[in-house]
Order: sequence, then structure tokens, then C-alpha cells
Amino acid sequence: MKGILAAIARALSALGRVTLVPVIEGGRLVWRAVRSALAPHDPIAEAEAAFEAEAAEPAPAAPPTFDALPVSEQWGLAAAEHLYPSVDSEIPPGILDRAAAAYLDGLSPKERASLIAHEPRYIGEHLLGERVLQGLPKPLSPSEFAAMEGQKAAAAAEAARAEMEKNGWIRAIFDDVLDEGPPAFPA
Repeated sequence: MKGILAAIARALSALGRVTLVPVIEGGRLVWRAVRSALAPHDPIAEAEAAFEAEAAEPAPAAPPTFDALPVSEQWGLAAAEHLYPSVDSEIPPGILDRAAAAYLDGLSPKERASLIAHEPRYIGEHLLGERVLQGLPKPLSPSEFAAMEGQKAAAAAEAARAEMEKNGWIRAIFDDVLDEGPPAFPA
């Protein structure tokens, strides 16, 4: 009987399921059946389980497109692209209005670096007037920018008119010469 039990113990041990371990308890030698922690794992079963777990996971969501982003984030990304253009940009042109582009062009290099240090959402909110970023000038609203552009255009027109009046005597001489017509050549 002892031989049969030893054969069963060796068979189970060979399978890696159960191992008989001699233990001394109270001065007597006792054999205990222990599950083997060092039993080799079945690589095929592990691979199948991993494959099934991977198949059961939902497919990863596609990254959001530029059009799916909030407007403030679109403006922030467009501002970063305006300041530091890249060759393979996925940002369509024309996102920023003229006021925002003029504001970005007027920033010093230090202010540009400070602006780019923020997340695109915060940059967009700053340009849209929803948030003021510390250490940066407040951007003009589109109506303030249009009024400022109108003032600049009026000043430029006035300067051009003054320049024309200053050089009016030259214009008068040219007009007299042109009014006389071409010179007559003797035949």
C-alpha cells in the first residue's frame, strides 16, 4: 500500500499539481500534501487566456479630430501653430481672426514662451477673452482691434494727403507739361 501511495505522490508531483513535503510535527515525521508554487505554467493556456482577454477588451477609441475639439482648444492649437509653424500641421488655416494674429505677432519672445507654456485650452480662452493669463498683455477684442485699425488707416490717409499737399507744386508743374501736349517737331 505504501508503494502505491508513493507512486501516486510521484505522479501528482510530476504533474506539478501536488507535492508531498516531509514535516516534523511534535517530534514525529509527517508527510503533507502541498500545492506546488513552482509548478511550471502551461504556456499555451496562458497565451489563449491573454488572447481571449484582449479580444474581450473594447477597441480603443480613435483620437479626436481637430473639428471635434472645443473652440478654445482649437484656438490654442492654432495660436501655437501661428507662433511656431510646423511642416506637417493638421490645423486648418483661418482659425484665428486678425485681432488674435496681430496680438500674437506683437508678443515679445519672452511673452511667446510664457504663452506656449500653458495648455492649448487656456491659450484659446486667453485669446477669446474668457481668461487672463498672468504675465501676458490682455488681447484686444475684435471690435477694439477694428477701431484701432480704423484709427491707423485714418492716420495713414491723413499723412498721405499732407505729403501730397506738400509736394503740390511739383504736381502742378507736371500737370502744365502734360496739358501742353506733345512737342511739335518740324517736318
